[in-house]
Amino acid sequence: MLFSLFRKKPKDPVHYRTPEGACAYVVGDIHGCLDPLKRLLPRIVTRAATEHPELKTTLVFVGDLIDRGPASSQVVEMLRTLNLESIETVFLMGNHEEIFLDVLDGSERALMRWFEWGGRETARSYGVDNLGEMTMAPDRVLQRLIAQVPREHADFVRGFRPYYEFGDYVFVHAGLRPKVALASQTDKDLRWIREEFLNHKGDFPKKVVHGHSIVEKAEDLTNRIPVDTGVYKPGGSLTAAFLSGDTVEFLSEPTEPGA
Repeated sequence: MLFSLFRKKPKDPVHYRTPEGACAYVVGDIHGCLDPLKRLLPRIVTRAATEHPELKTTLVFVGDLIDRGPASSQVVEMLRTLNLESIETVFLMGNHEEIFLDVLDGSERALMRWFEWGGRETARSYGVDNLGEMTMAPDRVLQRLIAQVPREHADFVRGFRPYYEFGDYVFVHAGLRPKVALASQTDKDLRWIREEFLNHKGDFPKKVVHGHSIVEKAEDLTNRIPVDTGVYKPGGSLTAAFLSGDTVEFLSEPTEPGA
């Protein structure tokens, strides 16, 4: 009896909502995989036009457009020139974009790290050859890369946002540091954080929709929604979360069509 008297009453579930009259599609890490992106985008555009034309639609990319996959330059060009009637687009800075920009700013040290994390494939997608020189003459590879990446691509990536607030949600690449106000989050945490964020069971300033940490399947968790479903890996997919009111749904395209 005493136990039942003093037992904590469970908290009522929190219902997170998008802004009134608005919805969002939040696309996970693309990592240079052009084909699933080319299949997913038309699905989003068609849904927006036919299933909820009365809503203002925002399309958000959580970062890591590049590296690992074979077509990073093509992905960047496609999204840089994307012009979707009546759909606003938002691009967030990922850790792979961060190191890419460090490389374009002339850092040989960043170049070495970048090649370990999938940058080699991105360099190839920009037509940079003779990558075997990385061992003996990384400066030559660096200069060829800087020359090959169009200024428009670099300027596009430099314009990516650190995070984006949307009603009761916040969209970010990696996550948030627990118990830190949104305005006080560091770029390092927004783009790189992992265990401290993923293991936190309490609330964040807003419900977090994020990429960066791969999950087998996107799901609506208590305090966050992960959308990186490992598109560059065998058996992976490219996923977008659809948020409207307090509804959360997922759209996915497998890396290999028909998988």
